[in-house]
Amino acid sequence: MVGLVIVSHSRLLAEGVAELAREMAGPEARIATAGGLEGPDSPLGTDATRVVQAIESVYSDAGVLVLMDLGSAVLNAELALDLLPPEYRERVRLCGAPLVEGAVAAAALARTGAPLQRVAEEARSALRAKQEQLVEPATVPSPPQPRPTGGPEHVLRVTVPNAHGLHVRPAARLVQTVLRFPADVRLRNVTTQSERVDARSINSVMTLGVRQGHELEFIATGPEAAPALEAVRLLAEAHFGDDHPDQAAPASAQASRSRDEEAAGPWLTGITASPGIAIGAAVVLRQADDPGTPEAVGTPQEEWARLQRALEGVRGELGAMRAAMALRSGSQTAGIFEGHLLLLGDDELLRMAHEGIHRGTRGALVAWRAAVETMALRYEAMKDELLSSRAVDVRDVGRQVESALRGPSRSAESHPSSGIVLARDFAPSDVARLGARGIQGLCAARGAATSHAAILARSLGIPAVFGVGDALLRVADGTPLIVDATAARVCIQPSEELLARYQERVKEEERTRRTAHRLRAQPALTRDGRRVEVAANIGTVAEARAALEAGAEGVGLFRTEFLFLQRAAAPDEDEQYQAYRDAAQALGGHTLLIRTLDIGGDKPLPYLDMGSEANPFLGLRGLRFCLAHRELFTRQLRAIARAAAEHPIRVMFPMVTTLEEWREARALWNEAARPFPAAARAEVGLMLEVPSAALLAPHLAEEASFFSLGTNDLTQYLFAAERGNATVAHLADALHPALLQMVARVSEAAHARGRWVGVCGELAGDALAVPLLVGLGVDELSMSAPAIAPVKQALRACHAGEARALAQRALACASAAEVRRLLSGER
Repeated sequence: MVGLVIVSHSRLLAEGVAELAREMAGPEARIATAGGLEGPDSPLGTDATRVVQAIESVYSDAGVLVLMDLGSAVLNAELALDLLPPEYRERVRLCGAPLVEGAVAAAALARTGAPLQRVAEEARSALRAKQEQLVEPATVPSPPQPRPTGGPEHVLRVTVPNAHGLHVRPAARLVQTVLRFPADVRLRNVTTQSERVDARSINSVMTLGVRQGHELEFIATGPEAAPALEAVRLLAEAHFGDDHPDQAAPASAQASRSRDEEAAGPWLTGITASPGIAIGAAVVLRQADDPGTPEAVGTPQEEWARLQRALEGVRGELGAMRAAMALRSGSQTAGIFEGHLLLLGDDELLRMAHEGIHRGTRGALVAWRAAVETMALRYEAMKDELLSSRAVDVRDVGRQVESALRGPSRSAESHPSSGIVLARDFAPSDVARLGARGIQGLCAARGAATSHAAILARSLGIPAVFGVGDALLRVADGTPLIVDATAARVCIQPSEELLARYQERVKEEERTRRTAHRLRAQPALTRDGRRVEVAANIGTVAEARAALEAGAEGVGLFRTEFLFLQRAAAPDEDEQYQAYRDAAQALGGHTLLIRTLDIGGDKPLPYLDMGSEANPFLGLRGLRFCLAHRELFTRQLRAIARAAAEHPIRVMFPMVTTLEEWREARALWNEAARPFPAAARAEVGLMLEVPSAALLAPHLAEEASFFSLGTNDLTQYLFAAERGNATVAHLADALHPALLQMVARVSEAAHARGRWVGVCGELAGDALAVPLLVGLGVDELSMSAPAIAPVKQALRACHAGEARALAQRALACASAAEVRRLLSGER
């Protein structure tokens, strides 16, 4: 839709006009402000640079309308127009409409998708309603409107039930409803005996002075005259959408809403695995559970050789997947396939398959399947939840080898190339293959938002809803679907009206993505000028370069454990120093935040005897592990200190749980940095991922330079819900009010001591959560590279003052679902 920019000498005036326009037109209206000058008290004045930033924050192919108050506001708006790139300039219109009335009228019409010229005309005629009500002559004539003609007249009479009549908000909804139909709809106030006016103009509707109890007559002609009046009738029954919580809608209006819901088809709800919207036909993923037609069995030697060829083929395919993921999404995503590659060479698994082939007449396919299932059942029988979950990986690798053994013609059938793919659950390899084929979306009856499959879906930008339940399995191939993954729901058999609405949303999201990519290198300022740093999570030097290209303003999390994994021995001090120095150099002066070794839990070191733990996520991991292995830890700290002596580097300790742990680690850092004065001045903080640390935030803030909230672990520890366990996945939602209260508490404690707060978990890369995090006081967001541009664009659309009010409402919610409804604008 057309974006609006309000330019005023006063920041408060500009924000007030925007607030009024947004309240009347609805939250979808795209409005930015450029009021006052920079400074602590925001002195009066206008600034062309701020006007440019405001235009860019709401720019789309639909264009931008700029409204100004007076004097230098007009001059600076003209200058801003000259400063814009030529391709922007032709879609930006300066408008001489009255500021308040023009903004309200323009916003109401822009929301309907009207073109820029039409929105500008509506803004310029905005004074007419006020002038006519005050019996003053209209100074701006109403622009002529094209009128669909033909066919008989259709007439509808309604009595207005609204306590305040047709004020701006219900009038705007009336106009938006009429504009959906290719019909000419005229309107007159029967009670006052007015003339007919155009029902597609909010200014014309407002001139009728409609009060409660007035009778209105609608006259429609054109191709869809009858449907247009039916929509108006339903709108009137629903009080023109202006019901208040204490004012129940008439039964007929409630019935109409029920009919709309029924027409839309049932919504199934689940968990947002990867946000976005997808529209398409259902394609049920066929994961074969049996070999099909009995295979031709050769000699044991031939069958063993056939299995070796299949293993080698899958090894090559997994290696290619790992490389592609590393290039696109970083080392953490690519690391998902490391364990799969190790399983292909597992001695015990191969021994069982070898015995099965040589024991009798079993071919490679049957023997391999039996070996895989035996190994998977062994894992499932383990009490250690982390190890038992490995059964999913074993079966995933097993299916890939089975597919290779069956041959390319059979394996190709199991992965479609279009549509919305449905499955009981998705393995990581399924998501990687489907992503490469260009499918529109994913839906799973099972699954967790923190599973490997969900991580891959997010990295590939595939909208995905998991945990929908077994009702999903009854959906037939070819069924039309809408996946609103941002709202964690799936619509089966959507109505044409709902489908049209979502198709427009898909187009708007695509326009937003293009704009975000184009503006990715620019700072992320909220509409009222607050700066939030947007940084990247990386694991290698190559990812540092990719992060800058994606628009990162630095690195907010360098996962150093990737230097220590998949090798026979730990890296020495010089090798680590080289890696840290190279990453810092790649950032070209931007800050590199290095997290010290985070080992344990699901990341064991193969060359250290870490022993067996009943629950490794509650065992020796993170900073605890480092303090228990002093030599390994101090070697890393010395390498970081050497690099920090030459480049802007921050240091962060993972999984701090007590003040004593923090002080012990900080003392070791001070000792390592003592020979390097520049390093000794580096900021040192902690990754806050344990509830005890959040409760100790006031004390830790007196000594730490910053906090970075690791919301993935903080969520699982807060709710006692292991993030890889699908059966409790619904509990581990970072948008739950309990988790948000932790964030608010930490921000308050940090800011009271002048410290800054970042978020580096998955929540940081969720554009839906951006206003909420801004409102909670977060100063920095760090995420994977693909999320950077969308998050920066979400920040530009955000207003810090409005975000604070939103955060207070979210903190008062009772559930994560309620918070999501609040963020998505649902009632």
